[in-house]
Amino acid sequence: MTRRGFACRWLILLLGPLPALGCAATLPPQRSVATELVQVTTADGVRLDGALWLPAEGPGKAPAVLLVHGYAGNFYTAWPLLGEALARRGHLTLALNMRDHDLTPQRSLFEDNRVDIETGIALLARRGASSVVLVGHSMGTNRVLYYLAETQDPRVLGLVLMAGPGNLLEWNIHLFGREHALAVLAEAQQRVQAGRGDELMLVDLGPLGKTLYSAAHVVSLRGPQTRSDPFRSIASIHVPILILHGTADRLADPAIAWRLKDAAVTASSAQLHLLPGLGHDLPRSPEAILPILEPWLEGMPR
Repeated sequence: MTRRGFACRWLILLLGPLPALGCAATLPPQRSVATELVQVTTADGVRLDGALWLPAEGPGKAPAVLLVHGYAGNFYTAWPLLGEALARRGHLTLALNMRDHDLTPQRSLFEDNRVDIETGIALLARRGASSVVLVGHSMGTNRVLYYLAETQDPRVLGLVLMAGPGNLLEWNIHLFGREHALAVLAEAQQRVQAGRGDELMLVDLGPLGKTLYSAAHVVSLRGPQTRSDPFRSIASIHVPILILHGTADRLADPAIAWRLKDAAVTASSAQLHLLPGLGHDLPRSPEAILPILEPWLEGMPR
């Protein structure tokens, strides 16, 4: 497929059918937000695809926003409505695939997400952003918390955590029972210890489906020393944190939101908002999120 064909395919997914004027990498001119498909390469050579929403007036002084998906996610499924809405409010906004996007065989480690997020922030900086807010959805909350806890990146002004699942081993125990969850982890640990960490295992993610993960990938997500534990990461975050969770979320227990807030002991502020009647897919409900998110973003230091 040519680059033009690639761009057309993703624009149709993001924006719907386009008029018979040829495929362009922007929205129609009467709209105040432009959408650009992007491809970036990480420092360790992984290509990441994404979408960039650009305010008509340019990045300005408003913080840019990097949207980070969760398990089995990608940049084009959940983020376009929120990404465009944020750009309309003056925020240069990027949704970027992590290297372990979608339900594809995975051999990377959770720690590799740091490089992916770093690459996204660097792209926003090249496009004129002087500061960034990281928004994580589902397991994306674990990703952004780990990134900032590990780097203390001064460009990051705040974190938004949507529908966080908490500790991933605990999540699996809740979903499948302790015996099954611990057996899967033990098998993965045994393979890693035997030098077979790159071997693929069929892993059941319940409502998210089944996929192939390497044993090392499983251990990096669920092992006792995992850096994916959000409660460990959030304890060393100093910037403001906004926590959003739907009360009807059946995939991630709303009680996790309270645990995250309680663990945010060093954050300059930690706000928690429970959204009545909403489920796990919060990014698709910008009308419920923006009345909370917009004033919080406006309170960010410039």
